[in-house]
Amino acid sequence: MADESLYISTYEAALALVATSMKKARLRLDTLVVNSIMGGMLFSTGGMFHVILQSNLPETYKQNPGYVELLQGLCYPIGLFYVVTLGCELFNSNILFFSVGLVRGAVSVLDVLISWIVSWWFNLAANIFVCYVICYYSAVFQTEGAIEGSRYLLEYKSSFMFHQTLIKGIAGNFFVSLAIYLQIMAKPLHVKFFLMLLPIFTFVSIGFTHSVADMFVVTMGLINGGNVSVATVAWKVLLPGALGNIIGGSFFGIVIPWYSHIYTVEQDQKLLNLPKYELRDEQPEINTDSRVVRTKTREYEDEYDKDMNFLPDNTVSDNEKRGDNSEDTSSQGNVSPPYGIFGQSAESIPSRTTRTTNRSMSSLNPSRSRKSEIRSPKNVFPVYGMGEPLNREKSIASGYKERDESMDPAESIDLERRESSAEFMGSRIRNYLTRRFSKTDDPEQTVGDPSLNDVSLNSIRQYSVSSHKSFRTDRRGLSNRMINAGIDDRAMNDSDNVAGVSSPQSQPD
Repeated sequence: MADESLYISTYEAALALVATSMKKARLRLDTLVVNSIMGGMLFSTGGMFHVILQSNLPETYKQNPGYVELLQGLCYPIGLFYVVTLGCELFNSNILFFSVGLVRGAVSVLDVLISWIVSWWFNLAANIFVCYVICYYSAVFQTEGAIEGSRYLLEYKSSFMFHQTLIKGIAGNFFVSLAIYLQIMAKPLHVKFFLMLLPIFTFVSIGFTHSVADMFVVTMGLINGGNVSVATVAWKVLLPGALGNIIGGSFFGIVIPWYSHIYTVEQDQKLLNLPKYELRDEQPEINTDSRVVRTKTREYEDEYDKDMNFLPDNTVSDNEKRGDNSEDTSSQGNVSPPYGIFGQSAESIPSRTTRTTNRSMSSLNPSRSRKSEIRSPKNVFPVYGMGEPLNREKSIASGYKERDESMDPAESIDLERRESSAEFMGSRIRNYLTRRFSKTDDPEQTVGDPSLNDVSLNSIRQYSVSSHKSFRTDRRGLSNRMINAGIDDRAMNDSDNVAGVSSPQSQPD
């Protein structure tokens, strides 16, 4: 029987697309460019095989073209496997990731446009480099057969009308998105390859369009003197292919992962009041696809810890704080797992953590170690093994808009400013343009650090000493308490300067 920890459900896979889009959105521009160049170079492997088969089997193609086209369908999964395994950027797969991330509210339209535009152009640049330097100047594709085969493919792809290539592009990236979505459900590399092979083999053998795949084929034909102009290739091949890929990939992403496997699932959970789980990214590292898995909720873990004697005697669980009068079985020693969520035992709940035996006890019981861990960063899908995520990231993972009732509003604002935060490229560009072209003469428009421009002045003032309610009633007493706590006059003055209020020394007693 297969180890279930090596596979995830469609719901978890759909959220993994969202988590991956958040990773890709926080890539620096230089990293995005390098990844896109490498993605184009690796994916061109399929184009090389495509041209070679067309060139070396001309008689077979004339007599039985279907046989050659089936072989060509087996070429492109190789290049896609390289791209996915190494975490490179491919225009067609980015369409899937960002379309799902956008409708989930995880990324912005600007993040989408940056990724699509940069990845498309540098995928093209990489294919041109491979065609000229690797294939042409090495003389590998200067044989008579390669020249004839590349010219034929160029003229064939340029023979279709704009709308025909557009429709083929829609169908082509529908299958590419299916391949990316299927492979993200599996962890073993050989299973990933097989899951990608089936959809890619299907669309290539049928003759649908893949924008990045066509980049190599048409560029090689142009280099070898094909009877088609660059303008014709741009208008009749590359542009309609890219637009069709965007439509097909976005359609698949919105209908299948988001609507069928996220929205519909979460609506059913609400309707039936099904058990809720925390969704965490088990592979949060950059330049790799995310892997979202389930963990038990804090409420269930508190009850489990209590019944299994993980909690000390003087520890009160969250359930008890809420007035839960369930029977305390901690004194019974080694007992069977509790029946905490809807009468289900711990063994019957399909939590990912109960199936994985090589994780530490602290990972199996995240609520016990969560207080001492660093909080999961802002603008990052909740990370497995880290503390509680912020509210926005928690809602992206769960679909529920929840408030952190255990935290004071002022403390929550301060936490979001102090904790680790990943900044999306779109946000960096937007902030730069805002600071570059906004008027900063008015001191009310800019408060201290430019990164705090989006925080209201009233929100900042609540952290100043002079704005504290105790200062208005007992200024001297508050100052003495500050000094006793190790906060000197300089620190108090700095807090007032940041908040834009007068300092205690400037106010009469």
